[in-house]
Amino acid sequence: MKPLCLLPILIALVIVAGCAGVPSSASTQPPLTLNQQAQFASNDYAFTSGINDIQIQNNQTIIVTITVVNTGTKGMTLSVYPTFNDPVGQSFPGAAIFFSQISPNYKSTQKGTIYIPPGELEHLTQGSTLDVKYQGTSPIPFETTWSVDLSHLPS
Repeated sequence: MKPLCLLPILIALVIVAGCAGVPSSASTQPPLTLNQQAQFASNDYAFTSGINDIQIQNNQTIIVTITVVNTGTKGMTLSVYPTFNDPVGQSFPGAAIFFSQISPNYKSTQKGTIYIPPGELEHLTQGSTLDVKYQGTSPIPFETTWSVDLSHLPS
């Protein structure tokens, strides 16, 4: 009989812990424009991030420059995973970008590469997105999305 009484308590604890620990998700916020910064916070960790530059090389290689500013009270290390998505839902994941030990009130800028198959670059126009996952010490990554039209990049 005791295990049956503990079941509702266990379910309530799982629900409360799950709701309290979920960071911002890309699905709950509208896509950002390239001049906007994403902001994240969880416990003593807080940071902003933005896309500084996007370059296209050889019509198959996209180089994304990302800056992370540590606005929290603890040093942090992040792994960042960019993915381009075309308007019809095809995804092109990029290589992981590592930000090593960013102290509070400091920033770090890194470049990452996304390879696009031949002929696919022309589909990354209006309606395309750049999804970015930030994995730090939290078991659940932070995510955000930028709207990107590679045919009309700002200079």
